[in-house]
Amino acid sequence: MTHTVFVDGQEGTTGLRIHEVLAQRKDIEVLRIDADKRKDSTERARLLNAADVAFLCLPDAASREAASLITNPNTCLID
Repeated sequence: MTHTVFVDGQEGTTGLRIHEVLAQRKDIEVLRIDADKRKDSTERARLLNAADVAFLCLPDAASREAASLITNPNTCLID
């Protein structure tokens, strides 16, 4: 079974490290946001809600904003 993961803040040090670890896994599909849409809350919400697990690698205020975008009760959020 493949699980989907989205890393919000994928360009930062922690986000890059998470991607590096997950890239070695065959059972995980990593969802990526286009660089030009990183600040687009509609696209972020789409990916956050499409993920089984979402990692927030963001400053506190941005993490609170991202958490408020999640409407899927099945998305596991890790901050």
